[in-house]
Amino acid sequence: MAVSLDVQRILEHTLGIAPDTSLTVTEVLDTLQSHFKSQRNEALRRRELLCCKQADGKSFSDFFVRLKNLAEEVDLCTGNAMTCAEIQLKMVLLMGVRDEELIQRLISLDTGASVQDVVTCCRSFETTRHTASAIYSSPSQLRAMYTYKKGRRHDKTPHSPQQPPSGA
Repeated sequence: MAVSLDVQRILEHTLGIAPDTSLTVTEVLDTLQSHFKSQRNEALRRRELLCCKQADGKSFSDFFVRLKNLAEEVDLCTGNAMTCAEIQLKMVLLMGVRDEELIQRLISLDTGASVQDVVTCCRSFETTRHTASAIYSSPSQLRAMYTYKKGRRHDKTPHSPQQPPSGA
């Protein structure tokens, strides 16, 4: 084997490929590639691809090679055109939302989540955020209302005969 000791250990202990395997070199490399690819979240890989820009001082060729490598990691448009369109819509949604917590939720969704699943997650998040905001703001509003009503009740109480009414 012409791989490092770390890779040998991954092959043997993680992937169950013994040093004396009957698999071809191509099969072993494909298995390794799939393993390493699965270690990174697909949504993060797609986000990295869509955010890829040519760096200052770098040639177009360097940028294009980086872009092609990122595209290979993502498996652009595998399957039918409908699947490809759905993947692209999901990525535009992921790239377009502003809230970091929502981005984390979207990234944590299963890779097979549909566009509708992503939309439902976004809508639920927004609704939950608004509801939580209303709940969190309620105590101060309730306190203000209680203070207001207490003051009005105090003003409506008849004055005792020993105390002259205010303004007299």
